[in-house]
Amino acid sequence: MSTESKPTLESYLTNRPEFASVPRIQSLYSDLGRQKLSNPSGYTANLAWWRTTLQEIVRRRLQPDQDDALVLHVDQDLSDALRWDKVGRPAGLSTVVEDLTQDGVLHPLELFLSSSASIYEGGSIVGRVADVLIKKSFWWALEHLNLVSSEATETPAAKWKRVTGDYVVVSVLKNLADNIIATQDEKSALTLSESIHSLESFKRYAESCSISMGGLAPLSSTDVKVLLKYLARDRRVLVIQGDVIKFAEDAISQEITTVDRGVFELKSTIERVEQQIQHIEISIASRTAQIKAALLANRKEIAKLQLGSRKALEALLNQRVSTMTTLTAAMSSIDQAHGDAAILRAYESGSKVLKEIMSRPEMQKERVDEVMDQLREGVEGAEEMRRLVEEAGWEVVNAAGAAVDDDELLKELEEIQREETSPTRGQTAPARQELDEKPIRELTQQFEAQKLSTPVRTPGSEKVAQLA
Repeated sequence: MSTESKPTLESYLTNRPEFASVPRIQSLYSDLGRQKLSNPSGYTANLAWWRTTLQEIVRRRLQPDQDDALVLHVDQDLSDALRWDKVGRPAGLSTVVEDLTQDGVLHPLELFLSSSASIYEGGSIVGRVADVLIKKSFWWALEHLNLVSSEATETPAAKWKRVTGDYVVVSVLKNLADNIIATQDEKSALTLSESIHSLESFKRYAESCSISMGGLAPLSSTDVKVLLKYLARDRRVLVIQGDVIKFAEDAISQEITTVDRGVFELKSTIERVEQQIQHIEISIASRTAQIKAALLANRKEIAKLQLGSRKALEALLNQRVSTMTTLTAAMSSIDQAHGDAAILRAYESGSKVLKEIMSRPEMQKERVDEVMDQLREGVEGAEEMRRLVEEAGWEVVNAAGAAVDDDELLKELEEIQREETSPTRGQTAPARQELDEKPIRELTQQFEAQKLSTPVRTPGSEKVAQLA
């Protein structure tokens, strides 16, 4: 059976299209510090390529002899692993790391874990330096944050020594954090046990969330520290107190309560009992195998001893399973009570909002009656206006009809009909006359019928009709 080999940094670089062009690789591996001054546009393109490449190296876990999935180790091993036969090692790697750090793409690991300020907070340079000075000397802080520039006189070896170290890759960290937060949001907020973790359970949870991202799980202890710091300080979705880790649902839950600690202890006990059950089951299987082996060797005394041991383990297993059932039922009751409390808080909040709305002046009965009366008057006024407009329209129509003689209209229609080119010009005269006069007779009959059925309406006609 063939096993899939782990991808290497060399195979990844080989598949990059840039490595098919020697001039392009020479540009990427050249001294970017000089290129930054002589060819700014080319330097910008090269820096973008290095940013993507270093991020992918970390995300795909291609760093040589490293287990971290969120931290880039800038050292001689990385430089040697990036070496390409046709161009050698990347001469501008120190410049790339320096500029990516200034752009916030990379963060020095030590500063990331020790700083109390969020990486998303702007702040002044002096403020950021002050935070570092708590733990480091003044000049080391200025040099590490690039607040003093000696690029013109600094040798490549000195610059490489200055940037050598461990860096958090923010984009990879953010993608994993987003995935964890999205997964947590899909879970019911009414389940308290789902939001409380120990360090080990959080590690397993984070690794399960990273599977869909590809290539991240498992996480190292450094990765877990970085992830916890980022979620708690920068994203503010975690509360950490001692060994208790809690996903904060809202501002109310931004602290570890006695209830949270009780749930934490209960979950930890359940995990320990689960491990004991697994260990007991393995021991029972081992005793069974030993009993069979002893019987095959006709060593009944040994088989009898192993059988007694297995009986004791089976009794212990039943006891632990019963304990697990009780603990699980208790956890379910706690989750249900927590959910009921959250529902009651929602009911209370809804009743307060409803009471506040109903207490407004516009929601009082007198005001409602007044508004409805005004609406009724408005509807009646609109209906009266519609009736008056309709009567005025009929007056205009009747006036226009009186000014034009209907007989003259019919006579003119007959003349227009005769002047038109008839499609029956080849027919005999009587037949053609019959076809020409038929539409006119029909139109005349319709017109006369309409005159007889539509009485002339005047402003006083309706009043006369009402009196009659």
